[in-house]
Amino acid sequence: MKRKEVLEQHTVDANGMIHDLGMFEGEMLYVPHFWELFMGGCANRDDGKTLGFDITPEDRAEFPELAGRRTVRLYQRDDGFVCEVRR
Repeated sequence: MKRKEVLEQHTVDANGMIHDLGMFEGEMLYVPHFWELFMGGCANRDDGKTLGFDITPEDRAEFPELAGRRTVRLYQRDDGFVCEVRR
């Protein structure tokens, strides 16, 4: 999912956080992109609890918020919400 699609489908604030109700509520706008990659079988790591994605130059170009990062890690809660593992 590209940035344009995320912005069309979700309410995103100036800091890049999704504010509409749903499985990505309260997460950064790049989270749906990586979730879609997982749904297509493209997670770099999956230990059964946490999904890991290596950030590519294309990811950084689409989502400048990822500058300086090497990975994104996600998990799905029991209630279906998808959350980023933040340190």
